[in-house]
Amino acid sequence: MYRALTGLFVVGALALSAPRSDAQSVERSMYVSVLDQSSRPVTGLGADAFVVREDGRSREVLRASPATAPIEMAILIDNSQAATSLITDLRRALGPFLTQMASKGHQIALIALADRPTILVDYTSSADRLQGAANRIFAQEGSGTLLLDGVVDVAHALEKRGAERRVIVVITTEGTDFSNLGFERTLEELGTSGAQMYAFIITEGPSANLTTEEARNRGIVLDRGPRITGGKREHLLTGMALTDALENLAAELNQQYHVVFARPDTTVPPDEVEIEVKQPGLTARGVLVRTKAPSGQSR
Repeated sequence: MYRALTGLFVVGALALSAPRSDAQSVERSMYVSVLDQSSRPVTGLGADAFVVREDGRSREVLRASPATAPIEMAILIDNSQAATSLITDLRRALGPFLTQMASKGHQIALIALADRPTILVDYTSSADRLQGAANRIFAQEGSGTLLLDGVVDVAHALEKRGAERRVIVVITTEGTDFSNLGFERTLEELGTSGAQMYAFIITEGPSANLTTEEARNRGIVLDRGPRITGGKREHLLTGMALTDALENLAAELNQQYHVVFARPDTTVPPDEVEIEVKQPGLTARGVLVRTKAPSGQSR
């Protein structure tokens, strides 16, 4: 069997519950993106196109269908001094992206990162409210970002809200970060949240001192966060490239699969879950679906 791409997930931090299919097994599910070599979404695949393994053991894939559940998405935006020359590009790129995602019924929040995480608009599917908030994005003179603090804040909020599909989008420069949190705590909270993380790093403009502890923590989160959550990290040379990047992200998220598979009903969760597609030239990545336990707490 051809192994196109393995999506690796640390399930110890992403434990979940699901309906029982019989006395010996439970159903688990993932939201999965399948992309071709040009990073375009691939549609029309059935259950037999996917391979799922837990700790190296193959699992039976029961169903694969287009994902229809609405997404709850937090967009973290760098509006620090380093983003001053990019504000026009940010607004221009966010406009069509927000309109398209809102038209699908997805709930979106915009959070600015300068000096402290600040909610510009809370979760809504109103394109007008989202566009209005995007138009109010301004760079804050003399400020840096608190990216890691922002990631943890929205991770907590998304877990508490309990939607099936959860996404964190980070749009940031390489400017100075003043987060108080380390990468270990941030990655743990991100993993527990059940959200996919997509990071767009605009390299145009000033860069921070990369030798500081804050810069090191930030770099590790931007590298590992997307990988452990089935998302993606992308470096953009200019702010103008953000429009195409967000257009591609909308296409990917709106054409994901809901993949359901069976696993033995044991009390010990697997450490690793892998998903791949059999067809050569295609890649797959995704995130496990989290559900709420009877007590109301997510697990």
